[in-house]
Amino acid sequence: MKLFGRSFALFAAVLLHVSIGLGAEELTVRFVNLGVREGLANASVSSLAQDAAGFIWIGTQGGLHRWDGNSFAIYENEPFDDQSLPHNLIQTMYMDEDGYTLWLGTYGGLTRFDTRSERFETWAHDPADPRSLVNDVVVAIARDAAGALWVGTLEGLDRMEDGGFAHYRADPDKPDALGAPVIRSLFRDSKGRLWIGSSGGGLHLYQPESDSFLRYAKDSGPQPRLPSDYVFDIREDASGSLWLGLWYYGIARFDPDAGSIEGYPLADNRVYFINAAEEGYVRAGTWGGGLFELIKSSGVVRRFGKSDDKAWSLAHDTMYSMLVDKSGELWVGSNGGGLSHMIRDPASFSIFEHQEADPASTGPGKVTSVLEDSKGRLWVGSYNGGLARLDPSTKGFVHYRYVKGDGRSLPNDIVTRVYEDSKGVIWVLTNAGMASYDERRGDFDRYARIADDPDSLADDVLYAIMEEPGSGNFWIGSYTHGLEYWDRAAKRFIHFPARKGEDGALGDNLVYDLAYDSQGRLWVGTNGGLYRHEGGGRFKAYLPNKNDRGSLPSRIIRGLRSASDGSLWIATNGGGVAKYLPDTDSFSYWTKRDGLPSNVVLAIQEGSDGQIWASTATGLSFFEPASSRWRPFGGPSDLRYNEFTVGNAVGKDGRLYFGAVNAVYRIDSRLVLRRDFLPPVRLTSIMVDNQKASPGTSPWIVEELRLPWNTGSVAFTFAALDYRDPSRNQFAYKLEGLDEDWTFSGSRDYAGYTNLTPGRSYVFRVKASNNEGVWNEEGLALRLRVEMSPWLSWWAIVLYALVLGSFVWLLVTLRSKARLRGEVHELSRLKSELEEANVRLEELASHDGLTGLLNRRSLNIELERRFKAALALGEPLSVLMVDIDCFKPYNDHYGHQLGDEALMAVAQGIKTALERPQDSVARYGGEEFAVILPGTELPGALKVAERIRAGIADLKLPHESSTVVPVVTVSVGAAELKPKPGIKPVELLTMADSALYRAKEAGRNRIAS
Repeated sequence: MKLFGRSFALFAAVLLHVSIGLGAEELTVRFVNLGVREGLANASVSSLAQDAAGFIWIGTQGGLHRWDGNSFAIYENEPFDDQSLPHNLIQTMYMDEDGYTLWLGTYGGLTRFDTRSERFETWAHDPADPRSLVNDVVVAIARDAAGALWVGTLEGLDRMEDGGFAHYRADPDKPDALGAPVIRSLFRDSKGRLWIGSSGGGLHLYQPESDSFLRYAKDSGPQPRLPSDYVFDIREDASGSLWLGLWYYGIARFDPDAGSIEGYPLADNRVYFINAAEEGYVRAGTWGGGLFELIKSSGVVRRFGKSDDKAWSLAHDTMYSMLVDKSGELWVGSNGGGLSHMIRDPASFSIFEHQEADPASTGPGKVTSVLEDSKGRLWVGSYNGGLARLDPSTKGFVHYRYVKGDGRSLPNDIVTRVYEDSKGVIWVLTNAGMASYDERRGDFDRYARIADDPDSLADDVLYAIMEEPGSGNFWIGSYTHGLEYWDRAAKRFIHFPARKGEDGALGDNLVYDLAYDSQGRLWVGTNGGLYRHEGGGRFKAYLPNKNDRGSLPSRIIRGLRSASDGSLWIATNGGGVAKYLPDTDSFSYWTKRDGLPSNVVLAIQEGSDGQIWASTATGLSFFEPASSRWRPFGGPSDLRYNEFTVGNAVGKDGRLYFGAVNAVYRIDSRLVLRRDFLPPVRLTSIMVDNQKASPGTSPWIVEELRLPWNTGSVAFTFAALDYRDPSRNQFAYKLEGLDEDWTFSGSRDYAGYTNLTPGRSYVFRVKASNNEGVWNEEGLALRLRVEMSPWLSWWAIVLYALVLGSFVWLLVTLRSKARLRGEVHELSRLKSELEEANVRLEELASHDGLTGLLNRRSLNIELERRFKAALALGEPLSVLMVDIDCFKPYNDHYGHQLGDEALMAVAQGIKTALERPQDSVARYGGEEFAVILPGTELPGALKVAERIRAGIADLKLPHESSTVVPVVTVSVGAAELKPKPGIKPVELLTMADSALYRAKEAGRNRIAS
């Protein structure tokens, strides 16, 4: 078995149907394609199945694959190994009724594969055995109502019985026999009837009472007559109707009871399979003509195929197989194009996008501002793309661009904000001042900085504008000169620049956004904190404080939104979303751990239904108050443009607008469908000291694991089996008995622990969410039992007691002083040996067996001791979290032996960087290390962190699989805290871990605090 990984987020989504409406594309059906580049051993996908555990099994011409959404496990033929797959070319698969036994039809016979034990058993043709399989090429498999297994081959039909096979041969001249030798399909319907489709011999109904067949054909047999005798597939829909896939014709609804047939000839009549699993649709895959879809309610047939002039299309026109998985997702296998995910987009959104060939489309570049004005017109400002306007009565955008020498054109093509005031005037902020739109002339009146006029604008680059209620004056945020107040009656701008360190003044000149709250107070979001105008030109500052969880999570404020319920929401760069709590003058906040796609949040918007939405650097999300979590909207497989911007708006009809790169999405939140599918959570591997645990047993069925007392490490990989958009599935794990809280690992699907305490029991738990943030809280649980050290086992203790008892008895009974002295000496020797054994035991229990560093348990003890000392002395305490960059790919590329050597080298490098005896380092788990720096403030901790980072890089350990540089590097998160009563040491670790996450998110091989 081989394992291959892939990044689902890199797949291309495919737009097939375009319905232009005012420049918007109504998305319908798209495909996401997986091929050899993504990990398939072969791009010809002949069959698909899903087991009871939730894994998808893929039969190809290059072997069997198990897919968990993130990686493929591949099972191939091994020469001279009768326990392996007999032939890599798999023609068909049948999942048995237990949900775990997979039957494979190969070019090497019939194979039974137990997905729980990963064992193969094969039946092949033996010329010397008349009861063996009639032919090794198995094309169809099914089980009848009595439980017998039927096998269709190129030379007839077999039924498995008593360890052999009964054969049914074709005889076209006999009406109760098979009409052709090649059996293409087998199907048991909801009434328990077994149907057999043949290539050229028609359709057959097995009649168990006579052990014969009733044959339906094109030119003979009972009614209804078939349009074609080449019955390649048979399926049944939810209503009980039978559907036939007919080569040389198309598809047909077949009703034997009524004696009727309803045909749908297709443009390409080489039908290879059909699928009727999704309500309302029947789909047919053809051998070269693509995929056809029949909409049953209307009788309309649509075709989807490969398009050479579109980057996003079905990967291949030769269709092979199809599956509708347990969550309702559709998968199509092709002969040469791999596996395609068929996605029917919801009706909840449409898109306006820039198209080079269409001058009536939106402008190019990053959308920086969106406005639907009081007249229903849509305004879109973009970076270097100017301003575009779409009127309700027209079908295309009108564009406004900067024209050199024209004083009434747009001031600049970099538009930063479009705003409508209380009188309906449209204002445009740019990188060269601001302008108002003249409705009569259709051009602009400009306002710009005048160098010699102190009453003019102080800056040409403007980002934010807000009308002061009642006065008609404006507050304007600039790039380098802080806040401006425009007294329009006096025709002057009053300047409020930043004065850092001055009480009551702004602390940063870059103003991103402005908002009035429900009490009429102006809030100012800057690059250096949030400020509230207290009147008289004075501002109250709100800044992050690492020692106060109620402070802002980030100082970079990108967006503000005063909601209809009076709440104030804040979009931050790096700190997620914050909400102001007026009762305590503090903030609550949410990050990726709470379901946000990214901690870089650029804008907040409120729908007409009161739903709060966040626009982030990697996707959209909306807030669910009941769970206090954010739920992603769409994802890389749903939204073609997934990098969102600050531009956003809400229309008069309640629809929301969100800007992206080269596009604007229009979303009707009332039509948003929640996917509440709870993904099964499964273990995909268990490694003990870098060796596979429980060989011969699939990891996901292991319930308890017994570990030797000297186990150095245990590692797990896991999967959430929701395949809609696996890259957005989230995980959290904990080891009960060691971890106090859950570790939210995002999309990281592995965890590791070192030096578990002998004699202890643990429970490893994992929970996971689907791509929309719906969590399976039950998840999985694996019990771990670490054996007691031999010298501390019950029999060892009994032996110690017997030995000591014997010596005590000798001491009492022996009269000779010389002998007594000898026995006392012997007792002393034994006592010394016991003490040495205890020292060795303590060393094993407190240190990591591989690196010699403190282990996780000792780290907790040392941190607790240093934390108490710092609290007593009033000293700071710093912690560094160090993570080896891209270590999993390192192990995959170089092997676990070199991986262990790299871990030891990094551990020694960290120890070398520590110059004080009171500093300590521990292996935190897997490739993570923790460093405790007593009496050290953050600047000093950052210096130590840089010594560590530079020292590891200087080792120049080769790492060809790194996405950073081709040598081993580390990322470091630093945190400092002055302990106070009520604060737990784990909070310092959490701070350092969060900083480490930021360092990795910023590109790795760096330090964050």
